[in-house]
Amino acid sequence: MKIERDSIMVKSIGILTSGGDAPGMNAAVRAVVRAALDQGIEVIGINGGYSGLVNDNVRPLTARDVSNVVTHGGTMLYSDRCLEFKTPEGMAKALKCCADNEIDGVIAIGGDGTFRGATDLTNHGIPSIGIPGTIDNDITATEQTIGFDTALNTALTM
Repeated sequence: MKIERDSIMVKSIGILTSGGDAPGMNAAVRAVVRAALDQGIEVIGINGGYSGLVNDNVRPLTARDVSNVVTHGGTMLYSDRCLEFKTPEGMAKALKCCADNEIDGVIAIGGDGTFRGATDLTNHGIPSIGIPGTIDNDITATEQTIGFDTALNTALTM
């Protein structure tokens, strides 16, 4: 099955987590994977955030891959801050990874740096969506980010 959105045929999406880990990132990955698969869209897990795009460290994700991940801390896809991604050479490698793996769009889970990276990908022709996942709760136009409530309540009970 192919989903057409604004004249773009979406057959495969990449998903990554970037920046600092936040509680709930695995739940977000699981929700995206299951929703996409239900629509007939292949999901490619990008390991290590934008470093995974730069270094072509990707793998297909199935419903089985995300079973029981909500009980685990951190992020099953691992996270990283990638300075190389910000360079023209790094962006070229990331775009090649998307082309080689037939990734039509990217869902990026993280904070403000993650969103800047998603914007850069979009500006280079890879449509991207950001899911706010940060304990800092500092994403514009978002009342509460994934991970903020857990971090706040943990701090209050310490």
